[in-house]
Amino acid sequence: TPLYFTDPAYPTRLAECVDAPPLLYYRGSADLNAAKVVSVVGTRRATEYGRSFCEALVRDLATGFPQLIIVSGLAYGIDICAHRAALKQGLDTVAVLAHGLDHIYPASHRNTAIEMVSHGGLLTEYPGYHPMHPAFFVARNRIVAGLADAVVIVESREKGGALITAGIAESYHRDVFALPGDIHRETSTGCNHLIRRNRAALITSADDLVEAMCWKAPRREVVQRSLFPDLTDEEQSLVDYLKERGEGQINRMTVELNRPLSQLLSVLVELEFKGVVKALPGGVYKL
Repeated sequence: TPLYFTDPAYPTRLAECVDAPPLLYYRGSADLNAAKVVSVVGTRRATEYGRSFCEALVRDLATGFPQLIIVSGLAYGIDICAHRAALKQGLDTVAVLAHGLDHIYPASHRNTAIEMVSHGGLLTEYPGYHPMHPAFFVARNRIVAGLADAVVIVESREKGGALITAGIAESYHRDVFALPGDIHRETSTGCNHLIRRNRAALITSADDLVEAMCWKAPRREVVQRSLFPDLTDEEQSLVDYLKERGEGQINRMTVELNRPLSQLLSVLVELEFKGVVKALPGGVYKL
């Protein structure tokens, strides 16, 4: 589907950029003007460290913001990891291509791209079978940056393409985040450089991004119910008690809840095992 600059469906964030393409070609189902959009990019030679962080980042963002869209470039490494993590978590994900929509590069990502059409989309400024060219990848990066509220660089070498995206995002006044890494690991040198030069905020979890963006987190009880839908009535009753008070001391709880100490301890241990409550010194428990 062609999207002209004046089309209401044209991504408004991108339209604000001075070099936005006048015409885009789009195949997909996602709203390019969703309330929250995050671009996740990085090296093609991703390490297990980078892939693990990428998956955790997308998972945690999906928990708090299920309507969020993940944008990347369908390349090897961090890009495809971000797309597949989004699909796994039920998030829409959009790939920006450096060629026309009638072929997919790399071909090994074709099945993922097909799935994304129904759960996100494919976007490009090039028509039909327009072949790719090395220069197009750099041009593609401006769209990746322009579509998003924030850009996360997961891993990058000193002169990696992800750093180009970071520079473009910076010029667009987008929030840029970078994952720090081992100073001896080549795939982290670019991210460490961005952080050292104050060109990117350090990110170690989704919370860092959410806090920096001032995004309103969902009510805690909603998250807990989605994470622990199998709570028993007895467990849920205790969770509700702790929600109301913030924390509870075991002896006080036996009185206020009129339950035997042994019974309460049994329920609390089970909730602690599930990760719902945390035990503090002095027999105090909190969510």
